[in-house]
Amino acid sequence: MNMNEEKYLRAMAGSTYWKFVGKFLLIIVVAIGALWGGFFVQQWQATKNVEKFAEGLETWQKEQYDLAMADTYGGKTPQETLQMYIDAVEKGDYELASKYFILEKREKELNSLKNSLQADIENSIILLKQSLINEGSYSEDKRGYVIEKPLLVDFLQYPNDIWKIIEI
Repeated sequence: MNMNEEKYLRAMAGSTYWKFVGKFLLIIVVAIGALWGGFFVQQWQATKNVEKFAEGLETWQKEQYDLAMADTYGGKTPQETLQMYIDAVEKGDYELASKYFILEKREKELNSLKNSLQADIENSIILLKQSLINEGSYSEDKRGYVIEKPLLVDFLQYPNDIWKIIEI
């Protein structure tokens, strides 16, 4: 092998080595870029999901607020609402009585009244009348009220200032 051929082979070997190193570095840079980009895409998607959830929650809250504002069954005080409930039950108007409950509990209360024995309803009314004369307590924000004896009666003030029964 002559000197020129030897130089040529060394040059080719060196050139191949640097091509390999260059390609290897390029692959590493592309891989890191893809991982980095994937991370940012994932963060962006997570942010979008949170924003979408927040919008859905805001829509739900507005719907609940609108429903509460449209609900006019109840009194201006917890005691007035309880008296209205007692009056409706005594008249046998369970549909009306259930409307003094918060929206989420109406159907359950209606079914409970319809499926209860008359004697049990009469006993509950006696206890509820006693609850009317007992003093309850307001929550810290004054939007809740609880009478604890002889029956626990929990109230919530709707945004339209109507008091609703949460549970008895």
